[in-house]
Amino acid sequence: MTYSETSVPAAGKLAAEERSFDTIHDRSQFGSAKWANQWDEFSPRVQGDGLVSLWTADMDFRAPEPVIARLREAVDHGIYGYTKRDPAHYDIVKSWFERRHGWSVGVETLLPAPAIMPSVAAILRTFTQPGDGVIVQAPVYSPYFQVIRDNGRNLLINRLKLVNGAYELDLDDFERQAASGARAFLLCNPHNPAGKAWTREELECLDALCERYGILVISDDIHCDIRLNDRPHIVYSSISDGAAARSFICTAPTKTFNLAGVPAATLSVADPKRREELFQVMQASFMLNANYFGRLALEIAYTSGDPWLDALTSYVRENVRLVCDVAASALPGVLPMRPDASFLVWLDARELDARVDGVHRFFVERAGVNLYDGRVYGPGGEGFIRLNVGCPRTVLAQALERMTSALRSL
Repeated sequence: MTYSETSVPAAGKLAAEERSFDTIHDRSQFGSAKWANQWDEFSPRVQGDGLVSLWTADMDFRAPEPVIARLREAVDHGIYGYTKRDPAHYDIVKSWFERRHGWSVGVETLLPAPAIMPSVAAILRTFTQPGDGVIVQAPVYSPYFQVIRDNGRNLLINRLKLVNGAYELDLDDFERQAASGARAFLLCNPHNPAGKAWTREELECLDALCERYGILVISDDIHCDIRLNDRPHIVYSSISDGAAARSFICTAPTKTFNLAGVPAATLSVADPKRREELFQVMQASFMLNANYFGRLALEIAYTSGDPWLDALTSYVRENVRLVCDVAASALPGVLPMRPDASFLVWLDARELDARVDGVHRFFVERAGVNLYDGRVYGPGGEGFIRLNVGCPRTVLAQALERMTSALRSL
């Protein structure tokens, strides 16, 4: 069965079918951005049906059944008034990070947030001034560029070094950027798009420079939960008391459990004075009111989602393996970086990009597969593409076969 031939399973059959990530769901009737053929300038609109869409970072899997059941119960209740996070909410967040990552975060450090990127904007507005420098490590998640520029801050690019098919820190360049007037550093941990989990040693090197130049660290940890190998997730604030004092740790269950449409996030701010300052700014911006469904989804996911996440991680790991195997045997000029975390695979296609005069457009037009153009991720992303493997394996296999066939036609 091809993707275009599938439809939503009958309601009575969902309970059995949802146990498998192999089930294909038609998302088009619910306004899915991923499947709506509505893209940015680097993802040109393509008319017609049949495009396999593996670009934006949400998954084609149903959320854990306990989450669905709790949200269904809330929908059936029928009263969607103001809601709040009680103390147990923060205990749930603390327990999740202790259980999954060994991070003993103090509940007193936690602040509620609507989502991560609005929180990053609030942190920048609170603790930096217009014109202050903010460092990012490109290629990196593209909204970082927007949140810095649109808030009147100076974007400072610290290019990652590509060494033997993997990214390494360029600490000399980081120090040059730090010395040029940086006030903050926006860290992607794990890194998106490469899926790299930064080691404790790497984070300690960055922290030493941030301490030397008085730089605050905003750490986006949204992709930390889907661990594809034995490399642990190291939370920046856990490496030292000083790192905790100058950092803001931004977390959310939305990537982990496919809940981007019902967002809720949590910030950890260890420094009491900065925590109070940020709280006041967020309160003045009306950012503290909880989303009725997002709060519930977070609590149930963090309480009951472990078995689902373990199964998802195994499935994603096999999807990554499939991409690497097919690339090695049938996609000349396409070299995957095997991620430590997340459901995203960063493909080095610079050789192919030069041959076809634009690898992203080539796969859209010649293969009917939409990936994310690496140029979106800033300097160093040229000639790369990002592939989302958070989909049924049959859909991924279909996309890879299309890509293989397109290359055979060259």
